[in-house]
Amino acid sequence: MMRDVFTRALLVAAAIAAISSAASYQPAGAAPTGHSPSYQNGYDTEHQYYSTPQNHTFLKSEMQRGYDTATVCRLELDGGAPPPNATDWMRGCMDALHDLGFAP
Repeated sequence: MMRDVFTRALLVAAAIAAISSAASYQPAGAAPTGHSPSYQNGYDTEHQYYSTPQNHTFLKSEMQRGYDTATVCRLELDGGAPPPNATDWMRGCMDALHDLGFAP
């Protein structure tokens, strides 16, 4: 009887652990979740654009000439319609570039 209670408690704890670890899983290249639409847009747009080999190579050469992620994102932001929250968009853009291997 006591063994059954212990076994059930152990199974419940294992199930909760499995659910919480599955909930935090993100496939590679996926935008982080839990952010504003502006952040998601900045992340998704720039990650998609600079993940192609030709664009990645171009940005890599520009960054060797002195650009940093903030400068690149500022230029990208100025090139289109302003998002509802420019600060969040910039954060998303810079996070995407960092995830692609570009440092500051």
